[in-house]
Amino acid sequence: MKIYRKLSLYSFIVIFSVLIYSCSDSTVSPVSSVSVPASNIDAKYALDWMDIEYQIIADQHNDSPPPPSRLYSYSCITIYECVRPGIPLSLSLSGQLNDMPLMPAINQTLEYDWPTVIAGAIPLVMRGTYDTLFPSAVNLVNQKYNSVLQERGAVVSQEVIDRSLQHGIAIADKILDWAAEDNYAETRNMSYTPPPRTLNPANWEPINPEDIPNEPYWGTLRPFVVQNTNTFFSIPHPQFSTNSGGFYDDAMELVQISQNLTLEQKRIANFWNDKIRTGTPSGHWVSIMSQIARILNLKLDRVAQMYALMGPTMADGFIVCWNAKYRYNILRPQSYIRDYIDPNWNPFLITPSFPAYPSGHSSLSGACAEIMTHLFGNVPFTDYTHQQLGYLPRSFETFNQVAEEAAFSRLYGGIHYRFDSENGLEGGHDLGRYILQRIRLTVID
Repeated sequence: MKIYRKLSLYSFIVIFSVLIYSCSDSTVSPVSSVSVPASNIDAKYALDWMDIEYQIIADQHNDSPPPPSRLYSYSCITIYECVRPGIPLSLSLSGQLNDMPLMPAINQTLEYDWPTVIAGAIPLVMRGTYDTLFPSAVNLVNQKYNSVLQERGAVVSQEVIDRSLQHGIAIADKILDWAAEDNYAETRNMSYTPPPRTLNPANWEPINPEDIPNEPYWGTLRPFVVQNTNTFFSIPHPQFSTNSGGFYDDAMELVQISQNLTLEQKRIANFWNDKIRTGTPSGHWVSIMSQIARILNLKLDRVAQMYALMGPTMADGFIVCWNAKYRYNILRPQSYIRDYIDPNWNPFLITPSFPAYPSGHSSLSGACAEIMTHLFGNVPFTDYTHQQLGYLPRSFETFNQVAEEAAFSRLYGGIHYRFDSENGLEGGHDLGRYILQRIRLTVID
């Protein structure tokens, strides 16, 4: 899929797009014939909003990995739909994502300002998808909104600003109606009792008495692209055993790793921990996207297209992974090792309160690496995501290398078996390829 192919005459593209729009495929976007194309606009008008969202989640979210993926994803999709009419030959995600309604159409004969459209939509989507926004978060959003409007007001007329804001608001309304039906609200009040290990010694159990199972019903949320969550992560884990075989061998490997952790392995484990005071695992990939966009000097069109693919990938990455976690319900290494190998063993990182198989970091990172490689190929870069927390930046040659390090950081942390990470990584790549086969961003894909 070469979504960034450029034709020589922009006017020809506009005419061709309008002709195509008259066909029966309602997902084809009409292109504004009088607005500045998104390819001529700075990507900061999208990147800054996602950077703000990362900061909000780092400031106010608890230690649960899945919910931020939903928040980032709706924002990513919103940005794409706001910018889409400024991208020649572009297709809406409506009709491609599950139950997504048709988006409001522009008047092709009138001028719109795409940064202002985004500013009209994103604050409403954030307010409507978050359970709560702290006053500091509201201030961040309001400051960015006012800054964008002041900046764009110096470029386009007030009439264009008003029209663009109204279009953004109309998009936000549709996105919020769609989000309200994704089963998130229903899962907030659902109780869960873990099956006891007396029924099956391989069953997951909370490590501490006060631990609460994390998002046991996240796998029941409506996926964005996936049709059947049970078809993913069907790779079998080793048969449970307590004195030999793959399960026991992988647990013994963690004991040996923990006894010989190098400084580099500790750095890797901490860098990919992505817990409190960070944007969580999906936010780490939001940060990577922002860094890559700035390294490659992308314009607004390409960043919006990146979000169109990465948003659903992050959301479905957690939905299918959490579905598998509670379907397989495999105990954590800390439980296994203390019961069968060393009663005094402790992992380097704190064990999360949800089942082990498959690894969420591995699954998410495999899927995201698949998308980013498809879009940009191999891009050497240095990841500065956690520099503000005092962690040294890490350099990579490829996105697959990023995914592999994220996956195996969990072994160094002692919170995942090797089969969690290896099978999770493979399943994540499968998900990424699945999404690429099902989302088209332009009529020439």
